[in-house]
Amino acid sequence: MAYTVQPQKPMIEVHSMHKPSPADYSHKRALVPFCYSLIGSRNQSDPEKSVLSCQQNQTSVYLKTNSHPSKNAYYPSKLSQNGPVIENDEKTNNKMLQSFCSNGKLLDAAKLIDLMTRRNQIPDFPSCVKLIRGLINDDRIEKAATILRLMVMTGGTPDVITYNMLIGGFCRKQRLNVALDILEGMSSSGCPPDIITYNTIIRAFCGQGRFDEAVLFWKDHLRKGCPPYVITYTILVELISKHFGVTRVLEIMEDMAAEGCYPDLITYNSMINTACKRGNYDDATLIVGSLISRGMKPNAVTYNTLLHSLCVYACWDEADEILSFMKETSSHPTSVTYNILINGLCRHGLLDRAIGFLDRMVLDDCCTPDIITYNTLLRGLCKESMVDEAITVLDLLRGTSCSPTLITYNIVIDGLAKQGKMEKVMEVYNRMVGFGHRPDDVTYRCLVWGFCRADLIEEAIELLNVIGCNSRRRIRENCYRFMIHRMCQKKEVDVAVQVVQMLVSSRSKYDPLLCSHVVQGIHAAGMIDEAVELREKLMDKKLLKR
Repeated sequence: MAYTVQPQKPMIEVHSMHKPSPADYSHKRALVPFCYSLIGSRNQSDPEKSVLSCQQNQTSVYLKTNSHPSKNAYYPSKLSQNGPVIENDEKTNNKMLQSFCSNGKLLDAAKLIDLMTRRNQIPDFPSCVKLIRGLINDDRIEKAATILRLMVMTGGTPDVITYNMLIGGFCRKQRLNVALDILEGMSSSGCPPDIITYNTIIRAFCGQGRFDEAVLFWKDHLRKGCPPYVITYTILVELISKHFGVTRVLEIMEDMAAEGCYPDLITYNSMINTACKRGNYDDATLIVGSLISRGMKPNAVTYNTLLHSLCVYACWDEADEILSFMKETSSHPTSVTYNILINGLCRHGLLDRAIGFLDRMVLDDCCTPDIITYNTLLRGLCKESMVDEAITVLDLLRGTSCSPTLITYNIVIDGLAKQGKMEKVMEVYNRMVGFGHRPDDVTYRCLVWGFCRADLIEEAIELLNVIGCNSRRRIRENCYRFMIHRMCQKKEVDVAVQVVQMLVSSRSKYDPLLCSHVVQGIHAAGMIDEAVELREKLMDKKLLKR
């Protein structure tokens, strides 16, 4: 007899007595002496299925295999490095691999793939891809790269998403050279890089301050036949522009043109936007000049970007010139153009000119004002304390194609509340609810602040109680804090304690530091005596520990 089988509590050991003759079995395999063994735990639901472990030190072990395996075949649940491995065929190992990957046993799956490749078995490629991505997400980037190499060695071709994840992982770890090596191997594996691959590498170069290398990298790949991706080009130009300015960017653009990579209008608009955000209107003018010299025409986005910058810096004459120029070209002003101008004028308190632009929109019939136009104007009116005029505009909007929205009503309610005109606030509020608009936390905050400013404390407390009793209504914590601060200013510490209790009960999860933070806020505002009194009363209410 070739083997004796001795059952024990945790496992069954298979002891080799002698090498059996061919008559002793129908099928035999010799194990290659690897350092892995397969171990499986006992199945409690089926005690007949037990662990098999090789305990022999000989160089080869012969086992009789079942040529008709059960459909419910038992596969080991773990790989360890205790001794020789029982030789499975490729199909069985791939089923194990799929099981490991499905159950998140990444390291066991990685060991099994290494074992299979050593024995010239081809691992299941979809499982390899799943494993590589899982290892990357688990921050095991080196192991993921190893599995990818083994997959390629056995004839597999990882997809571009997997490659991009791996390259991105190495770039995040500042290991750009490794990422470049992987990039070089992509095409030879049958998976050419895509736009995301190049964008990731270029961002990594620029993130390390290696801008010249980023340019050389892009030029080199253009010469190798890489498509001149406009998005990649735009990213490169933006990053260099932020660090070296427009003059250097324009020089690089000339070099790129020699390689057959030309900027488009999106690239120019992006550069103009960057220059305008930095307040470099002269640079923006240079970019527009370069754009026109290449035979391109600015579009509405170009002009709107310039107008936005001019409005921020109150360059109204230049803004008028651009608006007039737009009317003479095919890029006519749109509602977005006028909204930019009206918003800029309102921010600088020039309401007369803002209303003039609104009239021009309507009379010239060039474009129709939208609700954003009116909301911008209403916000400007309320900012200048022209709340009566704001109510008039609100009334005019009813029944038009620009019906007021919740945001529209909140703007007017906030403006009235800041003036302490709570009767008019409630009129607008009731009208809003009557038209089917449900108030949100912004609405309630404006109401509470308005009641506090008008010294209508009871109304504010009642509103907070109503909100607290309705689980569908929520109000932000800063509203409670504002009211607590206001009560302490008025020496109404008892009312402040009541509001603190409401604040605590409004939280879905108790925060033991909440009351301490409230007291610290009152103390920081200079109301030291009130903070001490509030602290004592909160301790009496057992909201603070002594």
